Amino acid sequence: MGTRLSDRCRRLPPACFAPVMATGIVSRALGQAGAHAVSGVLFGLAAALYLPLLAAAGVKTAVHREAVRAELRDPGLLFGHYTLVAASGVLATRLTGGPARIAGWALLALAVVVWAGLARAAARLRRAGPEAVPRRADGSWFLATVGLQAIVLTLTGLAPTRPGLAVALVLWAAGLPLYAGTLALVLRRLRRHPPRPAQALPSYWVTMGAAAISTLAGARLLEHEELLPGPARGLVGGTVLALWVWATVLFPPLAAAGVWRHLRHRVPFAHEPALWCVVFPLGMYATATAQLAGEHRIDAGAVPHGLPAWLALSAWLAVGTRRLTDRTAGGAAL
Repeated sequence: MGTRLSDRCRRLPPACFAPVMATGIVSRALGQAGAHAVSGVLFGLAAALYLPLLAAAGVKTAVHREAVRAELRDPGLLFGHYTLVAASGVLATRLTGGPARIAGWALLALAVVVWAGLARAAARLRRAGPEAVPRRADGSWFLATVGLQAIVLTLTGLAPTRPGLAVALVLWAAGLPLYAGTLALVLRRLRRHPPRPAQALPSYWVTMGAAAISTLAGARLLEHEELLPGPARGLVGGTVLALWVWATVLFPPLAAAGVWRHLRHRVPFAHEPALWCVVFPLGMYATATAQLAGEHRIDAGAVPHGLPAWLALSAWLAVGTRRLTDRTAGGAAL
């Protein structure tokens, strides 16, 4: 039994925390839309899924070190590990009050350590193949930005003081060139090596998710703008609105790519872990939009109240149902 459990931990995919980050942010979006009961259920589900995954990831790291090292040397797999950072941050943002703050700080510490380690591995990757590595750039690379901005969100919740917000502001600003650089690499790859329909993975939706979480992190900073340096306030405010517009603009082409993949080229709509990378951006966009509307930074009538949150929940249900259907079919086939 121990050997079987160890083998299952070894086969754990790098992006295994994607369902947690997707479920956690949809929970938050629904809470902002007023569906507090459903929000609570989803948050509990995300937390319940996070703990065994964290234990399994710990076993994999401790027992199967060579397998982990191989993933960190693979540009197609390394960035999936940032889902642990994002999932930790998304959960920690809900644990900023009362005794739960201790768990929030623990999750923040874990997120910072993992993000730093992965950034170091990514830097080594770049030095090892300065020309070959960018050819593997895809939507999962934006998870590095998502992870960094998840740390910013957690900081603004746990340490809304002048020193804490100063650190958060620096990290948020650092995430912007990281996003822009990743976007340049992905667009270059798409232009020079266009993916075939089967390779047009849903992970490209993280392009929108990274913009949306950058929007939300900036908006959370602006909640405490009296503690921010004077020159930074207007700059952050303008950048946040530009990021929200960019995330909005990305939605139609990403949806069209899905139609092109599944309807035009009839790629089967089977469950794949990358599908959670569609749910997360929708939930993050819903959360960021509600935040900006609540602060009157965008016209609340521009997006019907709660609609993005319920759209995110619909996507969550679709992916979850597809997962259960495929598992049931697989069990029946066995």
